[in-house]
Amino acid sequence: MEKLRIKLEKWVNGGFCITHHEGHAVFVEGGIPGETVDISLYKTGTKEWFGTVSEVIEPDVSRIPSDCPVFLECGGCSYRHITYQDETQIKKTLLEAMFSEWKGKLEVVTGPANEYRNNVQWQSNGKEIGYFSKKSHRIVNESQFVCKTIDKRLLWAEIPLGIKKSVTKQKSIQLRLSSKSVVNYERDQTEISIFNTKLKVPERGFFQINRFLLEPWLEKIKSLLPDSAQILELFCGCGTIGISIREKIASLYGMESHEKSIRYARENAKSNNALQFEYEVSDLYQKHLPKHTAKYPIWVVNPPRAGLSEGIIASASLFSPKQIVYSSCNPSTLRRDVTRLEKLGYRLEYLGLFDFFPRTQHYEVLVSLKK
Repeated sequence: MEKLRIKLEKWVNGGFCITHHEGHAVFVEGGIPGETVDISLYKTGTKEWFGTVSEVIEPDVSRIPSDCPVFLECGGCSYRHITYQDETQIKKTLLEAMFSEWKGKLEVVTGPANEYRNNVQWQSNGKEIGYFSKKSHRIVNESQFVCKTIDKRLLWAEIPLGIKKSVTKQKSIQLRLSSKSVVNYERDQTEISIFNTKLKVPERGFFQINRFLLEPWLEKIKSLLPDSAQILELFCGCGTIGISIREKIASLYGMESHEKSIRYARENAKSNNALQFEYEVSDLYQKHLPKHTAKYPIWVVNPPRAGLSEGIIASASLFSPKQIVYSSCNPSTLRRDVTRLEKLGYRLEYLGLFDFFPRTQHYEVLVSLKK
């Protein structure tokens, strides 16, 4: 890889510092603005280059020793060379840059920076187990012993022998904490307890990963809703949001493309006595919302990184719900969707950064829009 000595300019999204060299924007991992560093370039395009710090020549005073021996080798974390307090400030500043009218007003919700993940995807080549290294499929074997973001029960040495034997031939080993044990969530269901709610998640079903922030996030969503709310929940998964805050909800109609998740949502609603909840299998990226959903004045949406489809935005224009509570794992598509909704007459009334993914470049954003 080509080497380059360079001075870093500022933080940008993606966990990078940006700088410029010979007309190229250079995105650098593992640096801090103001530092002079040597970097190894791993991608050189016509306009943008990408690299990783290989040596710090002039360190910034905020730099700290990494607490992980495979930081920047493993493909997991972005910020282990700075304090978590500095990291959350960076994320806050970057989000405020996208929503400039909210500078100094957005809420930031954090929890423990380590051992927060309730699931893990180990990679295996038959001899080694760990995470992939950055930008490759080479396994960093040491990561299975030292990863700090996952609950210690998910470190490979702690996995029950029976589960290890059942996954030995798998290239990707997907494990999640369940109520009584660790499960292979590619094959087995997960049982989760939240508040006074017990949920079952199907195999391969989505569930939020941060075990510390799940309840504060749900509490905030609950606080944003009126009493006796009538809810249309889009991308509802196995019913996590609505069922967990059911005492605030008079009626709910949930939609999700994953058929098994909808089956589990119905079962979860029944077992938690949310008998007024209904669910439908629907590909929310393929069409407009059905006419019968127009009666719900409040939407709760939790889409994948792609955000809301044109069909959903068009349905919002047609049905004109009074409130949309939107949780996003991708600030860029959220900004796009908020802009589109503002053109329909919605105003942003709440903006919160929930750091579901400490030490990485990712975070969750929760917003409430009203007409």
